[in-house]
Amino acid sequence: MNSCPGKHICCIMTHCNVHIYKVLRIFLCLISFIVIFSCPAHARTMAALVVDGDGNVLYKKNAGVEMYPASLTKLMTIYLAFDAIEKEQVSFDSKLKVSKKASRMPRSKLHLRQGENISMREALLSLIIRSANDSAVVVAENLAGSEPKFVTAMNEQAIKLGMSHTHFSNASGWHHPGQKTTAYDMAKLAIALKRDFPQYYPMFAQSSFFYKNSIIRSHNHVLHSLQGACGMKTGYTSKAGWNIVTSATRGDVSLIGAILGGDSYRSRDQKVIQLMNKYFEHLKEKQNG
Repeated sequence: MNSCPGKHICCIMTHCNVHIYKVLRIFLCLISFIVIFSCPAHARTMAALVVDGDGNVLYKKNAGVEMYPASLTKLMTIYLAFDAIEKEQVSFDSKLKVSKKASRMPRSKLHLRQGENISMREALLSLIIRSANDSAVVVAENLAGSEPKFVTAMNEQAIKLGMSHTHFSNASGWHHPGQKTTAYDMAKLAIALKRDFPQYYPMFAQSSFFYKNSIIRSHNHVLHSLQGACGMKTGYTSKAGWNIVTSATRGDVSLIGAILGGDSYRSRDQKVIQLMNKYFEHLKEKQNG
């Protein structure tokens, strides 16, 4: 008989260790499952800012935090297009050629086809009202020869406007990990658009336009929900959250509000409307006080 008490004990211990290891693995898997599915799908920062027409800060929350701009990027695309029109390099009636790259851009889009033409006016209205990604590429390519060259001009202009925490990577706002901005910088851009191009600025207040016998309508609900709203731009990607820059004027008072990283378009809209109304009322009381 070769049975050995020592060996028997070792076998038992080995078996126990294996059992404990299996139980531990199951336990860790359960913990991981609970953590993954009990946490929010995203944990992003929300930024909020209200400034007056001169850029004086009335309210701020995380306004200097770098975040993804989403389609707020198109405000710079529009700025450079306005600048080219002002310098008579192009006109609102200029015909812009649609490239293969532009035609393949994801939604939101105007569904432009490769080889067709669109006027600069139609392209700009589609950027403002539809937030058309294909139109953004069309404008970039026709003004600069290529989108990368246009992006270089976007970043150079951002520096000129003091947008020191902004970097653009494309003309549309389609998500790119290197494309960042802040609420402060977006407010600077909004102020510059109104200051530098007052003759073109009313385009932001349009809520629809005709294109190919169809009415293209805006999804910027704040334009109709905020008294004195002059429009501006909304944006969304899953990484950026729900963004908006909005401008409004009541009497001789103008305000600009920005929300970046909102959880939904409804909460984003409600927040910017609440803040704008609050500080319009605050300034009114201050003037009457």
